[in-house]
Amino acid sequence: MDVLRGMRIFRHVATVGSIVSAARAAKTTSTSVSKQLAQLEEHLGTQLIHRNTRHLSLTEAGRLYLERCERILDDVDGAECFLSGLRTVPRGPLRISAPVAFGLLRLSPILAQFVVKYPEIELDVVLDDRVLDLVEEGFDLGIRVFRRPLHDSTLTVRRIGGGKRVVCAAPSYLHAHGKPKHPRDLENHVCLRYGKQVPGFWEFDGPDGRICVKVRGPLVVNNCISIRDAVKSGIGIALVNDFIVAKELAEHEFEVLLEDHPPSGYNVYLVSPPSRYETPRVRAFSDHVIKSLDLG
Repeated sequence: MDVLRGMRIFRHVATVGSIVSAARAAKTTSTSVSKQLAQLEEHLGTQLIHRNTRHLSLTEAGRLYLERCERILDDVDGAECFLSGLRTVPRGPLRISAPVAFGLLRLSPILAQFVVKYPEIELDVVLDDRVLDLVEEGFDLGIRVFRRPLHDSTLTVRRIGGGKRVVCAAPSYLHAHGKPKHPRDLENHVCLRYGKQVPGFWEFDGPDGRICVKVRGPLVVNNCISIRDAVKSGIGIALVNDFIVAKELAEHEFEVLLEDHPPSGYNVYLVSPPSRYETPRVRAFSDHVIKSLDLG
């Protein structure tokens, strides 16, 4: 049998805990994955995985074998990437995940340049505000925008910059309702919130330390561009990442509020499935994003 292929299949299954998901990630069938596993176990003369109708789990032999498989496969992949980088330009499929607003406003404008520069890369970009499982859904690289530091032991994480969040409103709203002078004043204003999963509290830093304010309003939406459009209509105040409203601020359509009590900023990360080596196409895309966006 092809032991190296068997090891790759076994690692897929062990990582995602599902034959179906492993088959999808490996672009093959569940039957083929099951057959490869059975052949590998027969070749090794030991059972690697406990199987039942609900889930899979590694045997003790499987756990020990997985540790060695990962080192061996990383070395093989690294050797191939090294030689590929020496003799070829980046090529092949590249699947990227990014949040919707960041993807539309920051990533989309630089994609055409990348495609022109690397015509042999088949770029597949998925915009989704859910935190997708990169391994299970077959992504090579993800962009994530988080307020807090990102720590994920299951991924390779690289912070590439960040930015400010701003409280803003349209002049029409401020003319009708007045301008908040202090974060506590927001309790008497209409506030537009991102996502039902986010509690209705906004946090601010100021001369007297951190302030947590409960906000309310008639609109909660899971897309920041929709919040921006609602602010533009004059119905309320929003707390958003600066790139969401950069154009509106530059053209004085929105006004920044509470600058003496800035909210915490955000971080931008590149995340990828764990490996000691980057493929040339992943490295090319990472370098392009970092250089083109200049996130600081």
